[in-house]
Amino acid sequence: MKDRIPPDAHLFPASPGQERLWFLDRMNATASRAYTLALRLDLKGALEHTTLQAALNRVMERHEALRTALRQVDGRLTQVVVPGITAGLPLVDLTDTAADDDECRRRELDRLLGQETRRPWNLAQPPLLRCLLARLADDHHVLLLTVHHAVCDGLSLQIVLRDLLQAYTQGGLDPDTEPLQFADYVVWNSGAPDDDGTPDPQWAARRRRARDHWTDTLTGAPHILELPTDRRRPALQSHAGARVPVRLAPAYADRLRDWSAAHGVTPFTALLTAYVVVLSRTSGCDDLLVGLPVAGRGHPDLSGTVGYLANTCPLRADLRTDPTLGDLSRTLYTTLTGVLDHADLPFGELVDLLAPPRMPERNPLFQVLFGLQQDVRRSWDLPGLHVDVTDADCGSARVDLSLFLFEDRSGAFEGFLEYATALFEHSTAERFADQLHRVLNQLLRDADVPVSAVDLTGVGGDTTARIDGGPLEQPWPLVWPRIVEIAGRHPDAEAVRDERRALDYTTLLARVETAAARLHRAGAGAGDRVAVCVERDADTVVALLACWRLRAVYVPLDPAAPPPRRAMILDQAAPAVVVATDPATVPDAHRARTLPAAALAPDPARPPARPSPAAARAAVASAPLPAGGARPPDTAYLMFTSGSTGRPKGVAVSHASLTSFLHALTGRIELGPGDRWLALTTTAFDISLLELLGPLVTGATVVVAPASAQRGAVELADRLSAAGITVAQATPAVWRLALSAGWQPRQGFTLLSGGEALPPDLADALARTPADVHNLYGPTETTIWSCAATVRPGEPVTIGHPLPGTRVLVADAALRPVPAGVCGELLIGGPGVATGYLGDPRRTAARFVPDPDRTGERLYRTGDLVRVRPDGLIEFVGRADDQVKVRGHRIELGEIEAALHALPGIRHAAATVLDPRGAARIAAFLVADGDALDAPDAATALRGRLAQVLPAAYLPTELYALDAVPLNPNGKVDRRALPGSGRRLDGGHERVAPSTGAERAVARLWCELLGLPEVGIHDDFFGLGGHSMLAARLLQRIDDDLGTRVPVAEFFIEPTVARLARTVGQLHGDDTALHGPHGRTTQHTEPASPGQPAPADDWDFPAVRRTVPGQVPVHQEVVQ
Repeated sequence: MKDRIPPDAHLFPASPGQERLWFLDRMNATASRAYTLALRLDLKGALEHTTLQAALNRVMERHEALRTALRQVDGRLTQVVVPGITAGLPLVDLTDTAADDDECRRRELDRLLGQETRRPWNLAQPPLLRCLLARLADDHHVLLLTVHHAVCDGLSLQIVLRDLLQAYTQGGLDPDTEPLQFADYVVWNSGAPDDDGTPDPQWAARRRRARDHWTDTLTGAPHILELPTDRRRPALQSHAGARVPVRLAPAYADRLRDWSAAHGVTPFTALLTAYVVVLSRTSGCDDLLVGLPVAGRGHPDLSGTVGYLANTCPLRADLRTDPTLGDLSRTLYTTLTGVLDHADLPFGELVDLLAPPRMPERNPLFQVLFGLQQDVRRSWDLPGLHVDVTDADCGSARVDLSLFLFEDRSGAFEGFLEYATALFEHSTAERFADQLHRVLNQLLRDADVPVSAVDLTGVGGDTTARIDGGPLEQPWPLVWPRIVEIAGRHPDAEAVRDERRALDYTTLLARVETAAARLHRAGAGAGDRVAVCVERDADTVVALLACWRLRAVYVPLDPAAPPPRRAMILDQAAPAVVVATDPATVPDAHRARTLPAAALAPDPARPPARPSPAAARAAVASAPLPAGGARPPDTAYLMFTSGSTGRPKGVAVSHASLTSFLHALTGRIELGPGDRWLALTTTAFDISLLELLGPLVTGATVVVAPASAQRGAVELADRLSAAGITVAQATPAVWRLALSAGWQPRQGFTLLSGGEALPPDLADALARTPADVHNLYGPTETTIWSCAATVRPGEPVTIGHPLPGTRVLVADAALRPVPAGVCGELLIGGPGVATGYLGDPRRTAARFVPDPDRTGERLYRTGDLVRVRPDGLIEFVGRADDQVKVRGHRIELGEIEAALHALPGIRHAAATVLDPRGAARIAAFLVADGDALDAPDAATALRGRLAQVLPAAYLPTELYALDAVPLNPNGKVDRRALPGSGRRLDGGHERVAPSTGAERAVARLWCELLGLPEVGIHDDFFGLGGHSMLAARLLQRIDDDLGTRVPVAEFFIEPTVARLARTVGQLHGDDTALHGPHGRTTQHTEPASPGQPAPADDWDFPAVRRTVPGQVPVHQEVVQ
């Protein structure tokens, strides 16, 4: 059957499960490895090779599935059953391998069996069963049976084994027990139509109930579980795997059975409970899906059927109410009942129903499995032969992590934890297994413990979640005295440059003295707050330092912020003086205390002579300003961040905190004289202080870019490429903008990225440049940055280690340390911890908590979820609350929602972030009073009103209308259920019609297969109703009609007409004549007729009929 179907072969429709496995095989060449089943038989005694071959032939004759291949016929996946074929039984003689060395023979056998279990399959070439016999001695053989899951599931393999041994010992099989064939089952289970063309009504009703159940149960459930991995997830799922053994001794298993009976659940549920707790605590996810394999043999007639009858169903584990272990087990027991009652909906159909994002790097819906299976290990004493059967490890993993257990004859629960080796180290999988035992211990000891309080640490505790950044070198003076000191060392070096001028260190000191004196005359003094609302230039630096020369507190304001927000900040800060570029923009209540920014500069008509360096320093010491310098605990600045109530909150940071941070960070990047730092960030963002001060405390130069520098890719790239720029700091969004303009840093360039999560693709792109790339992390409350990581190509993106002087703790909800690998909240300690929130002692006490290990010191609760990797690096997971980072801005969703609720005609509103790991954007979901959202310009009007009260970074980019905001069991907004809900007010992107020949040719095929009158070149295939098998048919049509073979995995990455057309165009050029088949004669819309070449496979067939027992006749195709 190399090229054509044998004339006596039979054709049947493939099952949904077979369609899925065939599609996986087409998309990923390694998938067949994950779907290989294998049994090892140790045969001791006198074995008759020819008798065993004859028995194997009888088994294959009895079970059609073992003689089945999968081929596409007329664009449909088809089972091809070939009579008469057998599986060979090659014999490998190992008796000559190091004749007296049993260990050498064992190693050679392991190598041979491993090679066989990892051999790829061709699903179009039957049989999909392979046998290998190895002779270790005249009375000792090993038989390996391997089969592809597409034609045989685990229970089926047990049937094959039973029949093989019966045929070997009895010379045949009982004809009175002829099983139902798998192909007949497929037709029966597909709701085969009656003679009048209508599906079986009972089947249709059952399928409808199942679809309704799964839709109701899984709406809003997350489809991705991010476990802590040791390596970055590959772009295509690898399926390579390994195992860690798991065993619960008989006495322990009996305790578990007793516990289960006492709590009204099954041991299966108790084991599942422990597994779910480990998954939840290590991932930080309190709502997750676990895949459960089910046998699919509810009908008694299927007891002897060989084939792929098994199905996999998702079980939703909802821990959002933080249940006790006992309550969780009872909830899972109830949920499991619903799963089993509706388990006959094929998994592929469920995926199409729920339409999760297609991701070739991971399994859809769930990435973890759990199963309590039959023990395949058995022994038989046959006449003259003893047989021991064990499961053979195929070195594969179908998903990220699987726990499979069975009950052995001693009463123990035994099995293994199977893990993807592309993601996890063996030690990590061992830690998962160890944590499973710990959870089970607590389950048996106290079922009333909440999930959040389950202790996953080992005996004596596990301190790996406490990390110290080490000590700082010798202390520095505070920032202003440090700059004066640097000016003494490098008086003529350039300190600050902007678009118009440059200031050396001596001139900078003189300018600061002048500005400080004028601020002092305006009413500012030691301890007073000075609000600075100026356009970005060299005077920004002068105003900042002038505040500290007075021992005043610096309060930055963004001139571009909406007036209501600026007014709220000024009302809270109550500044003694406001410095503004345009005093007219200052609210009336503060205008009397406003000083024009120009008043801080020297009179341009009488520019002062440049003082000598000695005179400049002497002026600092003798000026009639507040005596003495700032003290370390004095507040250096007040930085306002987003507040959940809709009011910004002010974070007070001391001089000591700022100085310690600058010392640590500049030491890490080795900043010094000769460096030039391009300052890009708004002064309302605390990272601007590093840009403005880092160079000045090390003798380098700060180049202040105007606000427009980040708005255009070309201008940004030009400024970064300017002569001498060696350092820059920006958010990932800004760095992506620079790369889009073709910018490439020079060797030795220091690139700092922070403010939001660094996407892996961008991390790779940056790390492959000649720059030294650092990923930075830190909240405003711990002084700018607290952790830093060096970014290298291909490595996981982390936030690294704490900076010197900083220490961190990863803790659970009760602030108990969690072990490495377990997700917990990050707490930060050290000199960088801020003083607290302005005028809000309650919030300060809640977020700044006592350090249990250091009397009198505090830790800041970041609300960020992290985990410590085995290598000690810290990995950011997400937020524990509603605070998000968008384009570097820390935003409270509550502040956005407060603004939304204040809009006229809005009854209820919720906000969330879409694609938080990529290009993050804010989406707002609105429930209207009446028809407030029905107007065509509703989105435009809403954005206009929001822009009057929210900064630009806070404005939702997408607006959706809902009937009701979804709530979780606690009655809170269920933000995870928001994406994909409601009607988009602005309609999304406009449909772009095909314009090139390639686009029109591809679009024509889309329309034909999807049944649509038209499609746009940027429309998503799956968003238009496509599914995996339809995608396979589409790619086959593109191959047939357009002469272009597109890899399935590539299509999944970007399933659009535009992407496909680019691939076609690369082969054919801009061919406007691409309208039909390229030399192909394949017919797709009419069935093949006798004598006519059949599609794709060049097979001919007429139709005959075959009857499924107990059902109506169904069609079968037989080759002539």
